[in-house]
Amino acid sequence: MIKLSNSKSTQSGFTLLEVLIALVFFSLIGMVLQQVTASTVSQYLAVRQKMFASWMAENKMAELRLSKSLPGAREYKEELDFANEEWQLVSKVKKTENPDINKVEVEVYHIDSVSDEKRRKLVLSGFVGRY
Repeated sequence: MIKLSNSKSTQSGFTLLEVLIALVFFSLIGMVLQQVTASTVSQYLAVRQKMFASWMAENKMAELRLSKSLPGAREYKEELDFANEEWQLVSKVKKTENPDINKVEVEVYHIDSVSDEKRRKLVLSGFVGRY
C-alpha cells in the first residue's frame, strides 16, 4: 500500500523586501567604489604631469648650466612635445649682483590638447654661472 503525504513542502528563500534592500546596499557600494576609482585616476594623472614637468625643468636647467656661455638676461620660450602631450617651457634669466652668475627660473606649462588652455605645473629656480 502506498501512503501519500499531505504535508506541504517548505521552501526557504529571500523575500522581495530583503532582495530590494540588498540591491540598494550593493548599488551604494558600487557608487562609492566608482568615486574612489575616479579620484585615484585623477590624482595619478596630476602626479604624472608634475613628474614630467619636473624632468623637463631639470633637463632645461642642466642644459643651461652645461652651455659654453652665460645665458643673457631675458625670457626664453620653447614648445615641447613630451609623452604625447604639449608643453611650454619659459626660462627667465635675471642678472644678480655677481656678473658671473645669473638667476634662472624655469616654468613648465601643460597645454590642454582640447581647449589649448595653459596650466602651470612647476617652477624650478636655480643659478647658472659663467665657469
